[in-house]
Amino acid sequence: MGIWMTAVLAAGLLQETPDYLRPADEAENRWTVDGVAVARVGVWGGSDFKFQATRTDGLVSTSKQQALFSASLLAGIEIHDHFMLLATVEGDVATKITAELAGLYVGWHQRPKERYGRGVPDEATVYAGVLGGSLKVNEDNFGDFDKGIGFGGGVSFGWSLSKHMSLELYGEYRYLKFDFQKDVVSGNDSIGGSTGWGGVGVNFRF
Repeated sequence: MGIWMTAVLAAGLLQETPDYLRPADEAENRWTVDGVAVARVGVWGGSDFKFQATRTDGLVSTSKQQALFSASLLAGIEIHDHFMLLATVEGDVATKITAELAGLYVGWHQRPKERYGRGVPDEATVYAGVLGGSLKVNEDNFGDFDKGIGFGGGVSFGWSLSKHMSLELYGEYRYLKFDFQKDVVSGNDSIGGSTGWGGVGVNFRF
């Protein structure tokens, strides 16, 4: 009997984890904390980026750009394969506009393919949180903007490349305004507001 039990235990220890499962999946009810890091690129844009203001000094500040190229890093932890706490840093640039953002998100992660089978993404995440930073229009005597703080929330769908890495598509809504520091007679007194962000990212879990 002892020899038989030893052989069974040895076979269990030598069994490999299937490729579609991460190490945390071996024990479904085990409490796990995984690290998460996502490198993202995309476009941040919206009609609320258009800006024109007639100032009290008689000058007119105008910017017609509505889209910025964006690169960002999300990093944090995923608890028990579902609940996520993430921090983000981001840089955005257009011909005349530059912005630097940071934020904190909470999210919920699922793997719908395990439940529904083919025809759905391997992974799906919804998230929301606080986003803030600074924006500058790089034009002489345009005027500066105050730092802004607002809301960001979105959804991502991912396709596994390995049990530790996935390719993800992102769509995000943002409400973030930057108040103009110059006194305005007419026109806009802030830039930004309701905007959207879309892009792709590579997600690493460790």
